[in-house]
Amino acid sequence: MIRKIKFEDGRKKLAEGILSLCRVLSLEGQVLVNGTFSFSAAEVAGKLEGSDLYYNQGIRLCAAAINEINQTTGCGTGESARLTAELLAYCERKSASGISPVLLARELKAAAKTLEAFVRENAIPLSDACANLVEAITKDRETAQMVVDGSNVGELVVKDSMFGKTKLEITRGMRLDGGLAVGEEGTVSDTLVLIVKNPITSFSGIYPLLQKTEQQNLFILADGIEGEALTLLNTNVKQNRIHVRAMKAPGIGRRKEDLLEDAAVYTDTVVFDGIYPCTMEEVSPAMLGRAKAVTAAGSYTIIKGNTDNSRIYKRIEAIEERIRDPKTNYYDQQKLRERIAGLMGCAPVIYAGGYTTAEAKEEKRRIESAVAYYQTMKQYGILKKEVLNNVPVGSEAERFLTESMKQSFKEEEISAYLLILMIQKICGLIVMWLTTGAVMVSTGYDREDLELIKGGVDIERLRG
Repeated sequence: MIRKIKFEDGRKKLAEGILSLCRVLSLEGQVLVNGTFSFSAAEVAGKLEGSDLYYNQGIRLCAAAINEINQTTGCGTGESARLTAELLAYCERKSASGISPVLLARELKAAAKTLEAFVRENAIPLSDACANLVEAITKDRETAQMVVDGSNVGELVVKDSMFGKTKLEITRGMRLDGGLAVGEEGTVSDTLVLIVKNPITSFSGIYPLLQKTEQQNLFILADGIEGEALTLLNTNVKQNRIHVRAMKAPGIGRRKEDLLEDAAVYTDTVVFDGIYPCTMEEVSPAMLGRAKAVTAAGSYTIIKGNTDNSRIYKRIEAIEERIRDPKTNYYDQQKLRERIAGLMGCAPVIYAGGYTTAEAKEEKRRIESAVAYYQTMKQYGILKKEVLNNVPVGSEAERFLTESMKQSFKEEEISAYLLILMIQKICGLIVMWLTTGAVMVSTGYDREDLELIKGGVDIERLRG
């Protein structure tokens, strides 16, 4: 049983689990998992687990820390694994010499705090000529330059491509995937925008608004254009009685609702549902949105609105908060970044190409990692490796941590945020092994027990 394991044996097994994962992840290149190459700590960890619960717990704790670093910055897996192994070996030696694990954890936390403050103070802004910093990830100079160029003009998004060659496309305006249901392809300027949450099925319901807009251009984005409304709108457009273009909003469920709200904010209007803020018959031209231009190009439509709008900034801030939420998965983060790009009126997209499906997936993974790494450097700056020689070390723990950080990296310039995350997560992992992990083993409580204790549950009573 897990509670019968002695203190020293249990802590040793935790360390063995951590080191087993670090040995694999610190290797050069990628690891073959289920027939495909991977550098994901979580995927590799699942293949290393055995029958011992504490050994598995060490693997999982280490994988969680390294995976968070990798997902946030797009790289750092090998560096984090090497740093973890170095710090764990150091703490094991110090513990064997008789130093209290709690005292050692306190020294390591103080050293991490000192080094983190030094990195923040000495980080410098990212220069324009920086494609070489992401070329090591993309494995191609031209692709690295695409990452830099795309990131500098807006919120860069990476998508799959049907072509063999990777390419960068920059769309000016909010792009809506899908063709027109009403109207012809082309570009019209100075357009009124009506956004409707529900399908438009009745021509009589929208006719009063068409009378008020007279000969003005009108673009309708709705949940659908169906039945009588679709037939009569197309008939009147062909006879040049009205100047209307209409399309069905792309997406389903929550994503469609978010897109309609984004389009409404982007064009400075609201989403009408037939009740709020008024019925369709009562809608006036003054309540509609405004677009500088609407371009319909077959498979997509682009709206150019006014990006100088306080509502847009507030909505972008709300979306960024969702991106930073740890509960938001990677796929949702990508979709949220696409929404930000649309609201900013500039959507750079890199289409990851490859001559086989495997090549395309590998190319996309590399580019996504490069984009994440470049974005952290752009936001938090970089640190020159040689600057770490000037860290004002005091304690032995500070000196060892600084030297370990320098040994973990090969590049001469590093993302400051990657360094900060490594300091926080890896030192936090080792401190957990020294303190919380020790308590788990010495008291006979496993991880689930500790969570129950934190919630106020009487574990001893449950045991009885």
